Amino acid sequence: MKKLIVPRKFVSLMPPAVGSCFRRWAEYMYSSVQFNMPDSVMHSTAHSERVLLYAMLMVPRVFPDDEQALTTLAHAAIFHDTRRENERKDSGHGARAAAYYEEFCREHSELTFIPAAAAIMRYHDRRDELGEEAMAQAFPDSAERVRMLYHLFKDADALDRWRLGPRGLNPDFLRTDEAIHLVGFARKLVDVTAD
Repeated sequence: MKKLIVPRKFVSLMPPAVGSCFRRWAEYMYSSVQFNMPDSVMHSTAHSERVLLYAMLMVPRVFPDDEQALTTLAHAAIFHDTRRENERKDSGHGARAAAYYEEFCREHSELTFIPAAAAIMRYHDRRDELGEEAMAQAFPDSAERVRMLYHLFKDADALDRWRLGPRGLNPDFLRTDEAIHLVGFARKLVDVTAD
């Protein structure tokens, strides 16, 4: 199995339960999840591992002691870019990833399918308004919760835009205070882990 790219010192700063969750899902991604573009520098495992870390850091601030929220965004993080076909915008790669995730869960009994994770990844490459509307329709009894998870995930993905260069991320477009607090950390993490 491939060694994690996030240095242990970064993981050690997390609460033990959150750090454990991060390691578990990062290791699972490397051992079990297949990417269409495994050699991609921009959208493969290294990117997904960092997105996973950002999500794991943000979730406890909004949903304290909520293992289901952590697991939902962990699933979204490790599968969200698995079905990319190119390095550009590639509209629809989120829907393809969600379909792969659902099929994967049917074939791997150790992974329980989470509808909210599939919806979040399905719409992560779409405009916020479209995703929010889809979440509200699909999850009427928990629309606000799923909308917040969707925003946290989109921000986790956006925080890794530092890999695109010094102007890759415009913090003005982040949706949550939790992400704003991680802007400097994300830049440093990309500097340490990006090729």
